[in-house]
Amino acid sequence: MKKIVIYSSQTSNTKKLAEGAAAVLACGMLPVTEVGEIDHYDFLAVGFWFKGGQPDPSIQEFLPKLVGKKVFFFASHGAATDSDHARNGMNQAIELAAGAEIIGSFHCPGEVPEKVQAAVREKNPKAPWLLNAPDAAGHPNAQDIDHLQTTLLAAMK
Repeated sequence: MKKIVIYSSQTSNTKKLAEGAAAVLACGMLPVTEVGEIDHYDFLAVGFWFKGGQPDPSIQEFLPKLVGKKVFFFASHGAATDSDHARNGMNQAIELAAGAEIIGSFHCPGEVPEKVQAAVREKNPKAPWLLNAPDAAGHPNAQDIDHLQTTLLAAMK
């Protein structure tokens, strides 16, 4: 099976997860901005971050190309893991990849830079993840990456 990890990362959080996924899958990885044809891949692990409770714009553009592919999603975000914000963002990714075989997903908090938090504090209404952002400091960590790898391998069986 020909595999690849495709990711989008603004602050390196999702890139850390992508590195963990590529290591456990023993395959290459590429930023979504460098992806060409994907026809020769049987399996894609696709990682992204959330912007406004949705997959980031570059991944939103990429997801419809996954028709007929076996796919695993992973994401990082500033929200609590069990939040509606995180769940809704992942559900939207699944909808955008209509026609793909989604075999599983994983998401975890990712540290949000203070500069971003400060800018969001100035907006009205406040982003729903802002209250959880302090808890995301230091994530993704080794435990998050291990959990991603375990979830990914279980989904591949």
